[in-house]
Amino acid sequence: MVLLSMYCLLIYPTLISSHPHLILISSPSHLHLISIPTPTRYLHSSTHNTNMDEIIGRARALLQSSQEVKAIELLTPEIKKNPQNVPLLQVFGEALLEANDVESAYDVLQKATELDPEANFGVEKFLYLGQIIGGADGCTLINIAINKLNDQLQQLNADNDTDAALRELAKVHTSKESLQAYLISKINQGIFAEIEIWMTDLCMEPEAEEQCDQLITHSLNMDPENPEALSLLALIRISQQKQDDAVEALQKSWQLFSQKKLFLEQQQTKEGDEATFEYIELVQPLLGLARFAIELAMYDLAPQIAVAVSEINDNCLDCFYIEGLAYILKAKKLYAEKNPIEGDYREMDLLLLLKSDVEEIQTCIADAKSALTQGYRVINSAGAEALDPDLIDQVNEMLTVLGGPVISELMPERGGGEDDVDWENEIVSDNE
Repeated sequence: MVLLSMYCLLIYPTLISSHPHLILISSPSHLHLISIPTPTRYLHSSTHNTNMDEIIGRARALLQSSQEVKAIELLTPEIKKNPQNVPLLQVFGEALLEANDVESAYDVLQKATELDPEANFGVEKFLYLGQIIGGADGCTLINIAINKLNDQLQQLNADNDTDAALRELAKVHTSKESLQAYLISKINQGIFAEIEIWMTDLCMEPEAEEQCDQLITHSLNMDPENPEALSLLALIRISQQKQDDAVEALQKSWQLFSQKKLFLEQQQTKEGDEATFEYIELVQPLLGLARFAIELAMYDLAPQIAVAVSEINDNCLDCFYIEGLAYILKAKKLYAEKNPIEGDYREMDLLLLLKSDVEEIQTCIADAKSALTQGYRVINSAGAEALDPDLIDQVNEMLTVLGGPVISELMPERGGGEDDVDWENEIVSDNE
């Protein structure tokens, strides 16, 4: 059975935003191996006497702190001296991807896979390259990584330490449980990437639905409490038009995400630390979950998820848009239940809602306006140039129809100092 072709178009941007580890880009026009580039803009001096493992470790630390340019500056001279070093090539390719230099990353990762066709020096290059290429060839590469990781997990469970790569991993993940968790997380990374390809590039293939079912079942068999896997299960069930199953998976996913978010917040409070990378990483999966909730007409749940995102990042335009949209759709649904309309209630004119005297509908409109006002704040803040222009237009358009932003919600708390300004006169809504 072919996965719904229309849904292939609908989910493509959703999956990208839901799963940040997925790097979905068009395949390079050249698929042959060429020499490894060393872009001159990255060339800087490095400490030549440093041990290679230390250099790679330093590069990974830089990538963890979003300093990909510094990682590239560190690695480029080493690549010139050690062009056959697979671990070095692998981390260099990852750094180039983080810097959005996809073409150079493709060449580096391709070279690394050629030098290590059985993934004896790590699987990341196959995972990343498979996502870059996409299609059937991409799945083949990802499967090399998944199969290698499955083998390592079996060896670990059998207390077999003959795999050299597994021994190296054990130096970092010192307990058996920690290493198991790591391997399962990497297997899931590959599974999620492959499901992405089956639901986009290969969605018209007759085996697409079966492949997605097999992959997500394998993921949940390993880790039945994985909220991201359950989110993907909900998406798969949506595409199969299995509404009840999708709702059940989404609700469980949200429950687990909520628990994880609360746990991480309690840890930060207890230890007095800033937000961890793991905490910040919740944003994109939660945004995807909120979008799926809207697709399932779960208009009470979608705003809850969106608010959770805003608590992590209050400058995320997507969460305010989703929250506002959910309230508007809920109001439209309420209107349609009380008044006969033609066609899909979701397509009805928003102006009709403004004329309604139903208190619940007006409450939804007020909540939508409040959420979109926060979106307006983000749009008009520093760094707005990095936002999606189409999303900006949608937020502004909806807010204009609703009468503009709530000015009182844009005003900062007054401290009574000399720096206070006349905010009422400085803030002008788009519809003026």
